[in-house]
Amino acid sequence: MRQLIKMMIASLLVGAGGGAAEPSGGFFEFSSAPVVEAIEQNASDVLVFQGLEIKDGFIRISGQSVTHVEGDGVTDLPELPVSLSNPGAALVGSTLYVVSGVTLLKLDLDSPDAGWVECSKSPEDSVETRAAVSLQDSLYIIGESALLYHPARDEWQRLTSPPEDLSGFVAASCGNDHLLFFNAKASDDRILAYHRITGEWLEMGRLPEKVKVFAAASSGTEFALFTSDSVVSAKALLKPTKYGWVDHSVVAGLVLALVGVGMYFSKKEKSSGDYFRAGNRIPWWAAGLSLFASGASAISLMAMPGKAFADNWIYFSISLFVVVVQLPLMLLVYIPIIRRLNIATANEYLERRYGLPVRMLGFVIYSLNQMMGRMAAILLLPSIALSAIFGLPMEQSILIMGVVATIYVTLGGLEAVIWTDVLQATVMLLAVLTCCFWAFFSLDMTVPAAREVISGMNKLQVFDFSFDWTAPVFLIVFSNVVSMTLGMIGDQTFIQRVQCTHDEKESRKTILTQLAVAVPMNIVLFALGTLLFLFYKTRPEILSPALKSDGIFPFFAAQTLPPGMAGFVVAALLAATMSTVSGAINSVANLGVEDVYRRFFPKATDHKCLIVGRTLTISLGVFGTGAALLLARTSLLSVWDLALMITGMILAPITGIFVLGIFTTRTNSFGVWVGTVASIAANYYAKFCMNLHALAYLTVGVFACIIVGYLASFLAPQSKKNLDGLTAYTLLEK
Repeated sequence: MRQLIKMMIASLLVGAGGGAAEPSGGFFEFSSAPVVEAIEQNASDVLVFQGLEIKDGFIRISGQSVTHVEGDGVTDLPELPVSLSNPGAALVGSTLYVVSGVTLLKLDLDSPDAGWVECSKSPEDSVETRAAVSLQDSLYIIGESALLYHPARDEWQRLTSPPEDLSGFVAASCGNDHLLFFNAKASDDRILAYHRITGEWLEMGRLPEKVKVFAAASSGTEFALFTSDSVVSAKALLKPTKYGWVDHSVVAGLVLALVGVGMYFSKKEKSSGDYFRAGNRIPWWAAGLSLFASGASAISLMAMPGKAFADNWIYFSISLFVVVVQLPLMLLVYIPIIRRLNIATANEYLERRYGLPVRMLGFVIYSLNQMMGRMAAILLLPSIALSAIFGLPMEQSILIMGVVATIYVTLGGLEAVIWTDVLQATVMLLAVLTCCFWAFFSLDMTVPAAREVISGMNKLQVFDFSFDWTAPVFLIVFSNVVSMTLGMIGDQTFIQRVQCTHDEKESRKTILTQLAVAVPMNIVLFALGTLLFLFYKTRPEILSPALKSDGIFPFFAAQTLPPGMAGFVVAALLAATMSTVSGAINSVANLGVEDVYRRFFPKATDHKCLIVGRTLTISLGVFGTGAALLLARTSLLSVWDLALMITGMILAPITGIFVLGIFTTRTNSFGVWVGTVASIAANYYAKFCMNLHALAYLTVGVFACIIVGYLASFLAPQSKKNLDGLTAYTLLEK
């Protein structure tokens, strides 16, 4: 039966002009130039370049002598402690590694006075010069055999041996996953490659001419080969896909449907309550699907399969922890507080608990994070993948997503957001399921063989119980989920979905629906990543060094699916982005009306509030779309990264403030301001002075605020404010 279905799929592919695209031509764009600046070199010298050009600097190892050459300056580094025969060398970050035989030495270039340190011995000896090259913070030693050294753990790992002895070759990394090898013993034009994810060796095209290479340098997806009389430069490219007018038609159909939904509901929005709460008439299942869709951005749709493809299922453990942590907290505490206090915004709770200044703090931080740290980034990042893989210009993708989302949110308010989310969630689910089935029935290996490969490479690992603050181990992931869940009451998108249903009972069903969809969806996304690993395990020659693992899902759709179906996947990615963007626009506009306009102009009519809400919606949509377009056309990404880091550092104390308000009675406004400062300081210290995994920073900031804020509250008089219904302890009495 499986073979029959596979034959049917193959015939459909042929009939539609589909099938896995075969590489036509090479993956690289080459250029060649004569040597401008000659390098004096003995035959036994080893050169390690720090950039693509000589002027970027390089390290020369000659006998026991080690020097750093940059421009006209030469700096002596500590000599090797012993004389090494036929050494190989590479930089991993700022650490220089030198290997010879079973000996591996390292020198921290940031602290060279500390001298050379001997690492654990190589499990294999060799009298020949082996190629040494770094990739993804690891060191690869390749000769007759292939070894991987993990600097963080000081451990060695054996890899699949190369198809021929590569002793005497030079190597360069290219992209995130490829190692390239070039002949340094004789003139040759072959490009031999190793793909680290699939563990496969292959020949990846040819150089423009036969050359004898004595050194190689690389940066990102570019590399340079140095010969005695020329420098050959190359850049990896993604090949054109089959995406065409049929796929454009599918995307256009989705866009028209979304605008139509906005126009339909525009006639129902008669008040600000209709516009921001949908008149409390949304069924629980639709609110649950909307809550799922608003959190499932295109970034997560690409990242989850990418993680399973490149690594394993460890990040899927987040979904399991969410069920354990989120369900009791949402059902027993957060939903009752939101419904029984009848708060319009999360920050309204902060004013009741602490006062107006804390409410304004919550408003500013949430708004900045949603519009700068969320909307602009979520519009920009998927557009980069859509541009590289499907050939859609970045500006066009950003405009489609930003303008369409702004139109239907402005017209139909929260009701339009929710019902378009339902449509978008359906598109996402169907697209991912389709690709899963397509990948499964296109595998070139039997199920037993697939099981053996997956088991041998530990591709289904869900938990890591080791103790390592730099990795996504059990403790790091679980504490991050706890911190994220605690902060959900500060998420206005969540508040709106809880408030838009008829009563508290239906609000609880909303949460159950969200998890009932999200967890299986995440299983399917990670399963898709594993299936794509198996698919490309037997087709590594299709993968370009320019492709990042996060793009493997759309790449598979563009290269493999027939016309129309690839457009359906693009529609799913656009839908995932627009559902998140529309939720961000509507929630921030809601805060602008309730936390600012209605709060400071209490006599304003509801009609004026509705006009202000629509005006804010248009303004926010234009701002977020414009910010994404600006980033796409400029080189401000480093500045943007700084802005995201700052807003992320400030988000942690907001979570801590909500936790202190709900779960303690002693905390006061003085304590939360002290806790806020402590949280920012702790996060700053953790970011720049500690080596932690990215998931750990939120936990550090949240619990620094909770601990310091609670203790600092004892330094000020206890508030006499009535806390009935504002804490978990008085909740049941409300």
